[in-house]
Amino acid sequence: MSDVNITYVFVADWPAYLRIVVAGRVQRDYFFFSKLITDRLTANGVRELPDFSIFTPESLDEVLDLLARGGMTLLAGGTDLIPMMKRGKASPVYVVDLSGVSSLRYIRREKGYFLIGGRATVKDLVECGLFDERYGAIKLLGRYFGVEPTRVMATVGGNLASGGERDLPQILEVLGARVKLVRKEGSRVAGPLGLQLAGDEIISEIVFPELGVRTYTWFSKFEKRAANGIGVVTAAVYLKLGEDGSVDDVRLTLNRVRGRTPGRLYKTEKALRDGRLDDDTLSHVMEVLDDEISPASDFRASASFRKHISKVLVVRSLMECARRIMA
Repeated sequence: MSDVNITYVFVADWPAYLRIVVAGRVQRDYFFFSKLITDRLTANGVRELPDFSIFTPESLDEVLDLLARGGMTLLAGGTDLIPMMKRGKASPVYVVDLSGVSSLRYIRREKGYFLIGGRATVKDLVECGLFDERYGAIKLLGRYFGVEPTRVMATVGGNLASGGERDLPQILEVLGARVKLVRKEGSRVAGPLGLQLAGDEIISEIVFPELGVRTYTWFSKFEKRAANGIGVVTAAVYLKLGEDGSVDDVRLTLNRVRGRTPGRLYKTEKALRDGRLDDDTLSHVMEVLDDEISPASDFRASASFRKHISKVLVVRSLMECARRIMA
């Protein structure tokens, strides 16, 4: 385990990058923008990264020892932390780089459950080959979760820990996932939505059961910039149909249920259970959903627009799941 001081640098005019070197060996390169673009961003509040000290542990025990000291900031993929630092919204003094902790990067299936290490990347998740067509919500991350470099770097644990309107908490919630958080003194289990980590905790594993027969999941995103941004509206759906076509079980999430808070649509789920996905049911579901959600407005979309798109995405996702189950 080593610590070094890192400084943000330019090479000629571009690209701007961070290089982490430990014991003469390059650990990681972060590439950002050309100097021209960076200068323009600086004029709009984007800054060069401040100096900080970085630790490069190689085991989970080493990570927990560091976190127990206090004042540490975890760096997984860096897709959230680095932009926050550039905008002056985060100024960590001590950073723990998790790239060397290989024991946290895995995806496997055991005894009817999927186990995902906190350092597994979104690209790992999409391309691991363990998820069949029923896991449409996971497969659609390849379309909706940022661009390819983002999927390569972003980790499952990092996306969960970031909070807010992220894609993976919604998807993992409808999959019935539980998240294991560990600290030096022990561990606990929590749900993926609204996850709050203590300063000495790290996400070590995510677990969810295999889907059964006549089930399907779907994920939809409405975003003005397509994949490369936080969605104006995102919806995740799990649906299970009985042999007669009635709804045996359903789980629904939206990125804004109340204000800016993502959550489950429990009232809408109740309205769907045991019924059929016919026109009358869907019309009633739209009414229930309209009463259940009150998304906040912002510069990207008004509350009324978000509510309208939320209803459209939920119904379309339900119908897509049903169509694929019946096929």
